[in-house]
Amino acid sequence: MSAPDAGRSQLIPMLAAFATLGLMFGVWQVLLADLSVALGLSPGPLGAALSIGFLASLPAMALGGQIADRVGPRSVGVGAGVLLALSMLGFAGAGSYLALVAVLLVFLAASGVYDMAINATAMDLEQGSGRRVLPLLHAAFSGGGAVGAIVTGLLITAGVDFRLVYGGTALLILVVMAFWLSRPAAPAPHRGQQDGLRSLYRSGLLLVLAAICALSFLSEGAMESWSSIYLRSTLDLSALLGATGVATFHAAMLAGRLATVGVAHRVGRMATLRGAGILAAAGMALALATQLPVLVIAGFLVVGLALAGVAPIAFSLAGDAAPGRAGAASSFITSIGYSGFLLGPGLVGAVAEVTSLRLALVVVAAAGLCITALSMGLGQRRT
Repeated sequence: MSAPDAGRSQLIPMLAAFATLGLMFGVWQVLLADLSVALGLSPGPLGAALSIGFLASLPAMALGGQIADRVGPRSVGVGAGVLLALSMLGFAGAGSYLALVAVLLVFLAASGVYDMAINATAMDLEQGSGRRVLPLLHAAFSGGGAVGAIVTGLLITAGVDFRLVYGGTALLILVVMAFWLSRPAAPAPHRGQQDGLRSLYRSGLLLVLAAICALSFLSEGAMESWSSIYLRSTLDLSALLGATGVATFHAAMLAGRLATVGVAHRVGRMATLRGAGILAAAGMALALATQLPVLVIAGFLVVGLALAGVAPIAFSLAGDAAPGRAGAASSFITSIGYSGFLLGPGLVGAVAEVTSLRLALVVVAAAGLCITALSMGLGQRRT
């Protein structure tokens, strides 16, 4: 099999793996409102449960990264995917707050390991094929999230029990894991010297890139976890309109990631990062300044478009900064970045408990401005 054919054969299951993660999160984010109502939870306890799950995910990702170096990231990803399917069944059967916390511990730890594994596999694929596929794969994640959110909204509106939606999602995850395992794995790239990477840690370059990625993921996590609850609880909209907000955000992420390569090529990656932060802040300000559903959803659309290219550009810059060590650099960025993704929902929930969910979502606008500030400093550091 030629290299291009081999690359295509490996790309197809990777697209499915990324899309499945997005679809699962799209389902989970919409059903958070139904699950919290079923358990009688306010934003504070729900945010605390998410934060507990976040704490469990950090050591899980560190351990998962070490295992992936030994047995390969695909094997680790498939194992984490099975745990995600079991977590979906756990959400369906959770009848108390303590049960929810236990399921979240497994779910968020497994999702972190899975995310790390598919990105590491994608980096192997890029290095083996010479093709930049990460923006396309991240777009598949966003597309899966949009599909999962809107289909879930339609099913809930049609009267389907939310527990059945969890069960169907678990079955789909298992099918995709079997397909991924049946396809050829991407060859592991040659590992370079450790000294070059350590010098980047000391210079702070990777730390700044990781901070930018973490802020982006913090905003994404906040939007994905709370946008549906904001529309349905704060603005008292229907389940379908609440799902539309989540789907709009994911669809905007999909479109933005597909357009990232062209925009960054035209204006430069640094300028793209700076503009993305400002645009995300402006979109969130629009969404929170009004109660008109069309304008709120439009604001979510702008935030999604703005944030779409931040993480792929951060990964790209990290790879350029550490030639021959892109896999290790990517693992570092993913671990810190994912902490922002998991911290965002808990932070918003805590602020919402003492103020309101509308004020709490200002965190997203503040994160956008911080992305712009850090990217300006990053440009000076690289120079």
